[in-house]
Amino acid sequence: MEKQNKTQLILKIMNVLFWIVFIGLCIKTGTSIFALYTIVTNDGLHEVVHIGSNPFEKLNLSIPYFMPIGIIYIIIALLKTYIAYLVIKISTGFSISSPFTTTTSRLITKISHVALAAGIFQLSVHSYYASLFDDEQKATILANHFGEGGELLFLAGIIFIIAQVFKRGLEIQSENELTI
Repeated sequence: MEKQNKTQLILKIMNVLFWIVFIGLCIKTGTSIFALYTIVTNDGLHEVVHIGSNPFEKLNLSIPYFMPIGIIYIIIALLKTYIAYLVIKISTGFSISSPFTTTTSRLITKISHVALAAGIFQLSVHSYYASLFDDEQKATILANHFGEGGELLFLAGIIFIIAQVFKRGLEIQSENELTI
């Protein structure tokens, strides 16, 4: 009984941490959208955009180069925020007494699909910008900031395996309920 209470406490703490991460990602995504909107609508920035925040301080990009970078950054942030939202949905509906539910299985599968899409998107963006810039330093700055996508692809693979385990657990659970 004590072990179950300890597990419940850990799940509650994890739920609070998931909410903190989700709120932080929402703020980051909203700030990015607002910053991009502000930069694009500011008349003084039509010629050249000087990005003053690290790691972009060494990039002087014209609007045609900057807009796709800003939009890509926002899309990646939105995908990560959506993953955090799905994790919150799992953690709020999760029960240790019956962990294998169709809702949980579907949400875990959806997380793996979103992580796969984000990883492929990030990998293609990395390849595109590495080939776009002649300057190796600019390509390196963008690659370091956006990542190469390998981490998200690895995460998608792990989560997909977990989703398959949950599907099988759900099948076994339903078979056991039928035999009783």
